[in-house]
Amino acid sequence: MIEELEELFALLDRLFKSCQIDYDELRSSHIDESFFAEYTSVRIVNSFLFNYSKIQDKLGAKLFKKFLYVVNEIEDIDIPMIDVLNILERIEILTRDNWEELREIRNALTHEYPFAIEERIQNLYAALDGYVRLKEIFGDIKTYTVQIKEKK
Repeated sequence: MIEELEELFALLDRLFKSCQIDYDELRSSHIDESFFAEYTSVRIVNSFLFNYSKIQDKLGAKLFKKFLYVVNEIEDIDIPMIDVLNILERIEILTRDNWEELREIRNALTHEYPFAIEERIQNLYAALDGYVRLKEIFGDIKTYTVQIKEKK
């Protein structure tokens, strides 16, 4: 299981690296209606949002349970997500409310309409802020994993 966790870390490191390039570009841009008129801008937004979604999916669907199993917080990987979130909150990796907010951002992105520019802009800024939080969660998981390994 530790090898699977390390593979997930490597995959997420690559996704974060790609996403960071787009994040930096978007944070340095003035995002308004005219921004979305440029093909290059839309491509950067789409790339960022694709990686953002992949990162969140990998964290929630794969990493959390494998991480908790490797650090001996759970004995069985087949536990409900609510229990996973409760344990992650107990060990101070994230709060359930924060994770729910991140899920709401992702859901808003998947249900937005391309012609609703103001909504797209609001959702993009929410995703940019959410990305920072996803990086923090991932960093906390990696740090916690290293600390547990050092204790063994």
